[in-house]
Amino acid sequence: MQGSVSFHPIDMRFFEELIEPLICGGKVNPEDYLAEALRCRQVHARARRYIYGIDNLMSAAEPPPVVPQKTWLNAVKVRVERMAFDPGPVVKKALDLIDPDLHLEGRPFFISEGSAERVADLVQDYRDAPSGDAADSLALEQLVRLDPELAREVEADPFEPDSSDMSHRNELLGALKNIFDLAKSARDGDDWGRLGGDRRPAVQVMAEELPWKAVAMSARVMPFWQAKDVDGLETICGLAGVEPPPVMVPAWRLFGEACQEFPELQAAMGVELNGPQAVGAFVAAEDVAELQDFLNASGSRIIQAATQHGEGAACRTLLRKIRECVTFCERHGLAYLEASGIESPELQSPPKPGR
Repeated sequence: MQGSVSFHPIDMRFFEELIEPLICGGKVNPEDYLAEALRCRQVHARARRYIYGIDNLMSAAEPPPVVPQKTWLNAVKVRVERMAFDPGPVVKKALDLIDPDLHLEGRPFFISEGSAERVADLVQDYRDAPSGDAADSLALEQLVRLDPELAREVEADPFEPDSSDMSHRNELLGALKNIFDLAKSARDGDDWGRLGGDRRPAVQVMAEELPWKAVAMSARVMPFWQAKDVDGLETICGLAGVEPPPVMVPAWRLFGEACQEFPELQAAMGVELNGPQAVGAFVAAEDVAELQDFLNASGSRIIQAATQHGEGAACRTLLRKIRECVTFCERHGLAYLEASGIESPELQSPPKPGR
């Protein structure tokens, strides 16, 4: 599918203590969540400054853009200059050492470790970082570990989120209220939609949008992995002719009481990702080890099948990200979930209200 697919460790307490009560019309105290979301946003922003710095450096690998020339001789000169373009040894080293799909876009932070176990350790180190400065230091340490010379040349990008903490806090509160209001409207049999625009039965909108909105809120406080223009594991298994693991099921468990009250919500959730903002396969914490066993046993067959269609390298990187996420889940007793259309905390504002 086009767009981003993400792989999420899931803390069930977030859904049991915050999302479920909101859907069921109860009262919640979101202060701990809001404080953690703001801390995570700053940690992400500081930790990813080196990702943007590396990306800026690697952009120098592209020759100067072609500018239309008035004469034939000048046009030939421009083509020759582009053919002879040399970005320099440091940029070449970055191109050799950095896999943008993994190091810059795939992992939740800049991590240069090789094994899934070490990646899981570093993700937790970032997650425990007491400040943005500490996260910044972790990123620099990983860059030095990758290559000291490259570390000396990369300048951390002065990136900052595009809104203040107070504005972001208010957006988060608005998103939580939106979940409460949408569920209430569905319970009352009301319509839902923007004023002056098309309105639909709230229960229908809830079934289509609420799971994704809830997972997007969870992603403000829990690191996750990303991939571009790929599919979830269920679809990948089908394309490879491999039976998917039975522990992958729809994410009904995240919305247990709501699924009982609103059958439409349960019917709308499946295992495959069916759109640009969707929730797919869920694996309970107690079944994550079985998912890990499946990846170890069947990963090679899936990659071999993808290689026959010229997608072997992309599939290998995709399964590597999934395995890293699953390893992190297994280490910390978390569930596993796939979704689409969710970006890193410092880049994406909370889901906008639909009313």
